[in-house]
Amino acid sequence: MVVYIDILIIENFIVNLFLLLITMKVSRYKYNKTIYFSAAIGAFYTIVLFFENSILTSLPFKLFVVLIMISITSKSFKILKIIKASITFLIMSFTLAGFCFSFSLMDNQYSIFDSFEISNYSMKYLIISIMILYIAIVRVVDHLRERAVINNFIYEIEISDEKNTLFIKGLLDTGNALREPVTNLPCIIIENDFLNGFNIQKHEEFYIPYSTIGEEGNLKGFKSEKVRIRGEDKEWRTIEAIICSCKNKLSKENEFNALLSRGVI
Repeated sequence: MVVYIDILIIENFIVNLFLLLITMKVSRYKYNKTIYFSAAIGAFYTIVLFFENSILTSLPFKLFVVLIMISITSKSFKILKIIKASITFLIMSFTLAGFCFSFSLMDNQYSIFDSFEISNYSMKYLIISIMILYIAIVRVVDHLRERAVINNFIYEIEISDEKNTLFIKGLLDTGNALREPVTNLPCIIIENDFLNGFNIQKHEEFYIPYSTIGEEGNLKGFKSEKVRIRGEDKEWRTIEAIICSCKNKLSKENEFNALLSRGVI
């Protein structure tokens, strides 16, 4: 029998990805984007099965590979959760194997007096197509769900003085409690490029101390004459806040260019 390694790896990658997604959904565990790398490990491990009488093909090593795949995929590093997910993965694998075997019986004659050989399996590509469709639907649904959650925390911001008016989108950072210590006003952090038009006098500047993991310092800010925000309710609300500038890009996809501390709401 002729086996094409590239086709074998691609098919096993799809099957592994399908099983990993099913496992995470059934276990209700969150998974990383490394799920694709994990599926690739399982796909390339298939090549090892061609080497007979090797420790790499032994049952303990196969179970070890499953544990590695689940560990790479899962966001949780708790041993008990990884073991539970691995057991679920094995159950799903056996279920899929039985499902595929039952379809193979439709295309191949079987007798209890003779050995069983699969010479024709027309359902294979149909099953793989269903797996690909499922994977695509899961990724699209997960992406739309993430976007819906993020959109709930996106606010429109209007900042104005005598000469300038700035409209910008900001993300409400619920873990951000940054305030100016003297006035106790919450802070809105905005990328530098958007504040170039505002001419701030030296005596109008505020310096807000901040501390994050591995970093601390002072942010330069100012109090704008008028700040308004608008959320999902679509009604503008005037607030008092300190506008701070930052050098870093706040969103790689440019979905927002400001961060609002939770005190703003």
